[in-house]
Amino acid sequence: MNKILFQRIESEARFHNPLRDFSEDRHMIEIRKDPLLGDTSVYNPYLKDKAKAFFGENDPELVRRLIEESEKTCFFCGEKVEKGTPRYIVDLLPEGRLMVGEAVLFPNLFSLGMHHPIIRLCRDHFLKLSEFDPARLADGLIAAQRFLQIVHEKDASALFAAVTANYLFPAGASLVHPHLQMLLTPAPYAYHARLLAAQDAYFTENGSPYFTDLIREELAGPRYVAGKGRWHWTAPFSPLGNNEFTAVHETESDFGRLTATDISDLAYGISRVLAFYETLGHLSFNYAVYSSREGSGFEGSRCLLKIISRQNLYTNYRNDDYFLQKLLQTELIINPPEELAPRLRECF
Repeated sequence: MNKILFQRIESEARFHNPLRDFSEDRHMIEIRKDPLLGDTSVYNPYLKDKAKAFFGENDPELVRRLIEESEKTCFFCGEKVEKGTPRYIVDLLPEGRLMVGEAVLFPNLFSLGMHHPIIRLCRDHFLKLSEFDPARLADGLIAAQRFLQIVHEKDASALFAAVTANYLFPAGASLVHPHLQMLLTPAPYAYHARLLAAQDAYFTENGSPYFTDLIREELAGPRYVAGKGRWHWTAPFSPLGNNEFTAVHETESDFGRLTATDISDLAYGISRVLAFYETLGHLSFNYAVYSSREGSGFEGSRCLLKIISRQNLYTNYRNDDYFLQKLLQTELIINPPEELAPRLRECF
């Protein structure tokens, strides 16, 4: 008997459609439950026809103006990063900032956690999604890891970490310039806490890590994308966001303990997903790497990444989070994961 259940609840909506001379329409609605957390997402195949109304198309002229206007005052650009960004106190980081290639790490002026660095990813003010190459992404992730290791040496209470990215305004970024953020805290924030608690409960009940069992279940199925080194990429059965993909590390829970090869392989996978998003016509995205340190009190957890596409940029674009996501905490599925995974697989 499978330990992991992929649960679908189906129902039918019937109505007379004015677009079809009021003939009867029947829509099959599918509610999916995340096997670990029980979070729900909903799928109606007819919504594929409404995808353009939901996400529109990026307006090249609007994007061009946004890039040009924002670059004039961007303090991540050129030499301005030296004069316009804060420095860490000497006790924590004697150099004030941490640099890896073009990536520059420094404190957030408006911190949301005990340690909340920002990482300027590259010198370029704007990148198309296909231009987020693995080397650039790896430099940013390495900078985050080095800072994490420094904090771990000095602060035993910093048990939980999230390395995150918001790209462009629809994803919540306040700056156009590509950058990352990292939160290092003594307590995990809500979703991360639920992930850890659920993995711990599963491990206690089954004697094996949830994500190890999940990958074993998905390996030969339609939602498995590819393996790259010790990372496994899948399209989740019940996604957290639009066009979501998840990468799971085989053994580690702590981002700080990943090898250079692990980080390089993760950067490669992210670059493939972003290039794939570009083929779908998307430009904005979020991702998060979830990490917990040994001794955090949670067993059976794994370091993992979740990445989603966000709304496109056009005049008066609509937000892609509304009552369904924010108040009912249920995601809308436009592209089923069983269709997304084979398409991304070709990019690996």
